[in-house]
Amino acid sequence: MEELNCKTVRQNLWDYASMSLAQRECAGVVDAVQMDAHLDLCRDCDRSLADVSSLRNGFRNLPMQVVPPLTATKLQVLASRERSRRLLRMDPKAWLRDKLSSARMTFSHFLRPFAVPATGGLLASCLCFTAIAHTLHLRPYLVGEDTPFGLFSEMTIDDVSPFSFPGKDVTVQVTVDADGKVADYTMAQGARPTPEEFEQVGSFLLYSTFNPAMRSGERVSSKGLFAIRHYNVHD
Repeated sequence: MEELNCKTVRQNLWDYASMSLAQRECAGVVDAVQMDAHLDLCRDCDRSLADVSSLRNGFRNLPMQVVPPLTATKLQVLASRERSRRLLRMDPKAWLRDKLSSARMTFSHFLRPFAVPATGGLLASCLCFTAIAHTLHLRPYLVGEDTPFGLFSEMTIDDVSPFSFPGKDVTVQVTVDADGKVADYTMAQGARPTPEEFEQVGSFLLYSTFNPAMRSGERVSSKGLFAIRHYNVHD
């Protein structure tokens, strides 16, 4: 068996100092007999053992630290939660119920900050609508008509003038006001009518009747293009 050196002995001093004589004889790390023989011969290693023993005695005699009540409570809560998790893992149904309960609670906590503002806004909207409800009514001319509110319908010709005019076919841009009357008209771009033709077209439009455009149930002024064509009828 090889003789122990100082390096090997000092690496095992902490274990050697913590063991009783019976434990040293049963320990398999270093032979206790060789450790004792080396310590009897080497003063440096013997002083190191004394230092290690002194440190161990000092640590052993340190005052006991009392755990604060709050820390003890937190540790108990953590231990209780960990125990609950382990029990839930053993019961799939209980684990699923716990997850659903946590999801409902999270959803409730998420919506709670919006509940009061949303309820206040809804009540304010109802109060405002109640205050102006008596002022809302349908226009008399809309009764019996299938007019989609919020949409726009183009103006149309209700009746064409019984008076025709000679000349060529023309395309006219007509401006009709909210009362269905012709407010203005212009020839299409590129047309070059004579003053007489322009006046004849105006007379033709004057004796025609129009249905004004509708926007959101209201009559409005609008423009539209109309093509006037001439047809020859032979007996």
